[in-house]
Amino acid sequence: MPEPQVGYYVHHHGAGHGVRAMHIAQALRVPVALIGSQLPGELPAGVQRLQLPGDTAEGMHVERFDVMHYAPLAVDGIRERMAMLAQWFAEHWPCLLVVDVSVEIALFARLCAVPVVYVRQHGPRDDAAHRLAYDSASALLAPYPAEMEAPDTPQWLRDKTTYSGWLSRFADAPSAAPQTGQVLIITGHGGTGLSAALIEAVARQCPEWQFRVAGGLEPGMAASNLQWLGPLRNPQEEMRNAEVVVGSASDSLVGEAASLGCRYIAVAEDRPFDEQRLQARRLNQLNVAIGLEHGWPAAPQWPALFEAALRLDPGRWRDWADSASAGRAARLIEGTMARMIKSPVV
Repeated sequence: MPEPQVGYYVHHHGAGHGVRAMHIAQALRVPVALIGSQLPGELPAGVQRLQLPGDTAEGMHVERFDVMHYAPLAVDGIRERMAMLAQWFAEHWPCLLVVDVSVEIALFARLCAVPVVYVRQHGPRDDAAHRLAYDSASALLAPYPAEMEAPDTPQWLRDKTTYSGWLSRFADAPSAAPQTGQVLIITGHGGTGLSAALIEAVARQCPEWQFRVAGGLEPGMAASNLQWLGPLRNPQEEMRNAEVVVGSASDSLVGEAASLGCRYIAVAEDRPFDEQRLQARRLNQLNVAIGLEHGWPAAPQWPALFEAALRLDPGRWRDWADSASAGRAARLIEGTMARMIKSPVV
């Protein structure tokens, strides 16, 4: 039998899906291809890519169904991408598809007789579409620690899930060595409710703190305690140097903050199924970070938030994002492939 292959479907919204995919791809011991319409520009050595067309078009007709999240009509790109996927399955069998994330892609793979490992996300995902994807998947992967699971998660879902821990570029890096009074604010790529005006107001409200702002947010006015860094390819040193780091409650940023032992303020951005709100809530419950469920507070609330962050024990969550996380995810994928297609993995 030919060597088994792994395809990894990467959702196009936000950078976190692609970052997670690359971590796991590097830990796999079988050939792997990342598949999607907005893949990372540079892939690790040996990792292939299948570039898909987009899934929108002018004049498309969108309907809502209980068992599908997104199935518009009159989109050439969707027909093309499904044809490309089917061809990839046929040419690379035996194979398995990791789906991060799309109910429709997962169901299409299953209908093509390809086993699926579905990547879970936070939030109340008990709708019919998610239930169908979870039921039909051969295995489920939660890219976060088991401690972060919502208390009301059904037992059958827990039993089917493997928890990898957070996946971080900075796993096992030296812990944070903060400079007193320094704050790093990071803005991601998935959309934010933060504005330059709010950052400026916070800096005025907290003159005793030095603020450094990283990310793609359009810079505002300079101030004696406010510096705009722009996008950073690798924010590790800035995160390590900050006494408090502020960013979204996304898995990728939270995992990186955890791996460096940062005192972190996790602000929930508006995302489907309240995924970041639920993550922020759980971080608060576990007292490992300051989780803000309702978005970015007004400037007068920030002095108290920074004081609360200083009371956190940053060592409590470092081992939830260690170098073994990617390996745990990779072994689940390899083991599922061996089990479902009866093909041994070296």
